[in-house]
Amino acid sequence: MATSSLLRRTALVGVLALCPAPVLEAQGGLAVTYGRWWHDSSSSTTLTAAYYAKLLGPFDFGLGMYHLDDSRSALDRTQTGGELSLAMGRRGGGLYMVGSVGLGMRHENGNLDALWSAGAGYGLSLLGFVQLGVEARYRVEDTSVQGFWRVGPGNRSGFSLDARLALGLPGGRGGRGQPQPTGPTYSPPSTPDISAAAHGEGVTEESADLAVSVVQTALDAMGTPYKWGGTGEDGYDCSGLIQYAYGEHGILIPRVSRDQARAGTLIDKDVAALRPGDILGFSIEGGGVSHVGLYVGDGTFIHSASSGGVKLSSLTATDPESRWWRQRWIVARRVLN
Repeated sequence: MATSSLLRRTALVGVLALCPAPVLEAQGGLAVTYGRWWHDSSSSTTLTAAYYAKLLGPFDFGLGMYHLDDSRSALDRTQTGGELSLAMGRRGGGLYMVGSVGLGMRHENGNLDALWSAGAGYGLSLLGFVQLGVEARYRVEDTSVQGFWRVGPGNRSGFSLDARLALGLPGGRGGRGQPQPTGPTYSPPSTPDISAAAHGEGVTEESADLAVSVVQTALDAMGTPYKWGGTGEDGYDCSGLIQYAYGEHGILIPRVSRDQARAGTLIDKDVAALRPGDILGFSIEGGGVSHVGLYVGDGTFIHSASSGGVKLSSLTATDPESRWWRQRWIVARRVLN
């Protein structure tokens, strides 16, 4: 029985490992948890693997498999079920709420059981696409499938503690694959005069020249395709392009868009106050920066978008795309003073 249980757990983890490699600030993601459930006078090992997708606003919905490895082997069971979470997929991690319901079959006798849970977790994002976390839940086992509000003497309940690993999938959410507007796009008549815009009042020659070089490096990548996680010539994502442009001139900045939008010093969200090289942060869905661009001059910025790759867009033009970006522009930061 111990060997059989080990094989089941290995197979479940294998399902996750065979899925495409991936990302968390996106429309969907994969998650696996491993933990312990303390009930009555004993405890059980728990293992889950699930796919999560954005449902509405801060809510995510998950569907997956839950395996309970019980010390009483006759109660081993694998269940499938759904899970609803609040703020689980937000960028940077943080506190989230979660609840689930599952229905499964015992491995030995085939009886059906239901499992209900509710709790909270805390996640920490790493590398912009991986989230590590810990969850605490109150779980109720319903062996007669009547509902957690009718727990009988034969049912079990108690608290569980789980470690969680989540991997996001590229899609339409966030700096790793953000949604883009449809319709006419901005076509600048010519590249703005970067040098004139950079050499403004109170700007040192050295700082202005460096800003011109950084922006020109980004402009040299025009037309490069969008690639989630990309930081090289075969493709860039939005933050990868900016990190590359600065890095080529010996300036290290964070990799993830939300962190880039905290780099340097805060400046007024006013086109007239911008200088070439300033980082612009955009909120695609609300709640924080999920896309970044590099200001070029004359109301224009360069960025890597999932529609069009590395391109120029405008904050001042009147076309639909420019209005779309203008409405979502929330912050400006200056790295080069």
